[in-house]
Amino acid sequence: MPSAGAEKRIQDPLSSLPEQDNQCKPCDPAILHVLWGVAVATNAAEHHVSLVAELLAPGADAEARPSARSANQGHDGSTVLSNLQELFDLVSGVTSPPEVRQIASLTVAVTFLRENSRKGLDIAASDLDLIWRFIYAALTFPPLTGASFNVSRSAQGFLAVPLCFLLKIGNIDELFRLHVWMPDGQRGEPEFAIHSYQPFAQSWVLAGQGTHRGYEVQVFNDLPLATHAEYALVRNDGKATSTSYETHQVSSTVTNTRKFVCAKPIRSDIHTRDDTYTIPAATFHTTEVEPDEFHATLVYFDSHRGFEPNARVLGPKDAEFSTQIGDPNGLTAGILAETTNVLRSYERHMWQGQQHLDRSEWEYALKEYDIALSTIRSINLSDELAHYAHLTLGAFGIANRHLGRYQTAKKYLEQALKETKPSHALINISAELGIIYRDMDLLEEAKGASEVQYETALKLGSERGVCRALGNLGTVNFQLFQRSHDENLLELAIEQQTQRVERARLITASVNAQDTDRKTRAKNAKYSIKQESMGLARLSICYTALGKLAEARQKAKESLDLTYDSDDPIQIAIYHYYYGRTLLKSDQKEEALKHFNVSTIFSPAHILCLEPSEEHRGYLRELIAAGADIDREDMRGYTPWDYTIFNGDEKTQNIIRDALRRILPGDVEQQLAQRQKDANVKKAYRELFQEYLRPVLLKGGDEVFQTLRTLYAEALAIDQEKKTLYDGFKFVWYRDFLDIGRLPRSTDDLTNEYTIGTGASRNSMPESVVFFSYRWINHDPKVSSPDDSQHTQYKRMIAALEEFLKINPETDRNKLGIWI
Repeated sequence: MPSAGAEKRIQDPLSSLPEQDNQCKPCDPAILHVLWGVAVATNAAEHHVSLVAELLAPGADAEARPSARSANQGHDGSTVLSNLQELFDLVSGVTSPPEVRQIASLTVAVTFLRENSRKGLDIAASDLDLIWRFIYAALTFPPLTGASFNVSRSAQGFLAVPLCFLLKIGNIDELFRLHVWMPDGQRGEPEFAIHSYQPFAQSWVLAGQGTHRGYEVQVFNDLPLATHAEYALVRNDGKATSTSYETHQVSSTVTNTRKFVCAKPIRSDIHTRDDTYTIPAATFHTTEVEPDEFHATLVYFDSHRGFEPNARVLGPKDAEFSTQIGDPNGLTAGILAETTNVLRSYERHMWQGQQHLDRSEWEYALKEYDIALSTIRSINLSDELAHYAHLTLGAFGIANRHLGRYQTAKKYLEQALKETKPSHALINISAELGIIYRDMDLLEEAKGASEVQYETALKLGSERGVCRALGNLGTVNFQLFQRSHDENLLELAIEQQTQRVERARLITASVNAQDTDRKTRAKNAKYSIKQESMGLARLSICYTALGKLAEARQKAKESLDLTYDSDDPIQIAIYHYYYGRTLLKSDQKEEALKHFNVSTIFSPAHILCLEPSEEHRGYLRELIAAGADIDREDMRGYTPWDYTIFNGDEKTQNIIRDALRRILPGDVEQQLAQRQKDANVKKAYRELFQEYLRPVLLKGGDEVFQTLRTLYAEALAIDQEKKTLYDGFKFVWYRDFLDIGRLPRSTDDLTNEYTIGTGASRNSMPESVVFFSYRWINHDPKVSSPDDSQHTQYKRMIAALEEFLKINPETDRNKLGIWI
């Protein structure tokens, strides 16, 4: 099919259709209007387009369907599509030819966006997900990739894929595109980033984070004071140059008009997955995406809500021109769609993991991070997306730190730090690694990590990063003071925490004063308030060390008051401790105990045992001496003692063990031994499931159970402690099961243990294992067998196994094991 710039055009189907009512119908005129634009944008075959028209508008006159008549005129025909799923069900039922289903799906998806945008209606995240699924299917469907969907690189560095293009008198009437910022080092020339669109635009974010900045631009004839020059844009489709938009452009060139302007930023909004925002026609703006990050949006350009034919690009005052080659460097529409889909899935699991982390559901967080990492590694572009793998390693480190698995957390974070370039991700990773080092009493290493955090934040101009880094440096300097009693370190810690509080308050004030969307303000304010609260809490500790109890109590109270809206149970518990400690130091023991034993998800004792350090061990001793409850269960049924076992900190274990000896009744040593065993079982289970079994279950596949058996046996073989806590995987050969004629007893010596390594050959291990769960049917109290005297259960098992072998003839009965 010819492009929009050729003489032969597809007729606008709406030119001869009557207006419809305001209900969602398969023959909605807006659908045919969009179908025409989809046909132009995708070079769809004319007979396929006609079939789609028959599907979506079965009652329309043949003259209304796409044909080879010129149709430069546009048509509104707006209605609101109220039942998206119904329309998708309609097109999903098409099986042949498959191109028709894909074109129809794309048409319905674009129509839904168009109609809701024009009516000013919000699109629910679930609807956007459904819309994307059908656009993704069209973009990745083999006959519609390559030549059908054009990909070009813009002067602003993003890749654009036209999905629907409607022309009117040589200008854009309506245009839908997929915009993708790839982390491929080809983001265009940054000095030409500020630009404007001819038509009104609305964007829906599919994946990644982008910062949208708006600018106020005024003509400024005073050249030294001007910031930019205006540039005119022309496009080249390989045949000629034009100021009109081309869906299949080879390059674009901007030329200095010598009109000088001053561009002043007036707003800045952060947009993430499922957000939407609008850009008025001719409004100067930029979209900034971190170099190593991915970002994708669906964009609707609509001239009916504003159009400025002389839209401009801003660039350097002294340059003549700049040309952007549109070559996507081998990136097809299918690759861009696949990458977008992977990032959407990745972000969903990372978000769910963060939600679990915020609620202190750490095992569930690790599950989501496992899936996220597998997702990002499933795509061929995993090298370009390495940033996200590093982020996930950092998240693994944070979750494992909360689980008390410090060596594991340290390994993940050190790997992430080593592989991450200077970026906002590096700021967060170095911050978390510094905390791990502090908890492990590696204070010099902690100071080094915090300095990396601070220097990176300064280099990138991250106020939030600098604020947090000052707090981490202040904390480690206080701990170094505790070790060396060098009061200069204490004074430095107070100075750094004070700066942290002041910067946090400035950030909060700045956020509240900005002309940004509510979501961005809430997110930024939450972060800065948390930093302020943490800084105040640490100042209370410092002032207590100086003997300034009134100041310490005031700071701790201010810190606790700021947690009124917090959903972080760890933060709430520890700030109750800090305030209670100032009360205890002021001889208000009864009031202090109310905060030490506060009824929240965690108690202060849980947190001090969860994150062991010499500093926390000192606070734990103070809690115990004051009479605080150190044997309470948290929301998972874990006690402070359990957490000391989980993190393996023997010094903290000794503190809790000695405290329990003073409060447990009866046979104390027997109870302590049982508690130790129970905690070791819980710890071993968490490690077995997280490190060995969960990754296999998430991966799935035909060999999943065989792999689980092998890994379980391997885990017990290399860890003698786990082997004493958990039974090995044992089986009975089917041939032995048949020969014995009844359910075997332990004294029959028929049990074999599933082993791996040098002591196990392929022939000595079963290829298949059948598990039996059965009831105890023997009611004779004098008989210890679960079966009756007629061996009913045994015969049922034999019958079931023979039927299994009949259904699965590839199974060798001589290599079949029974697990009972």
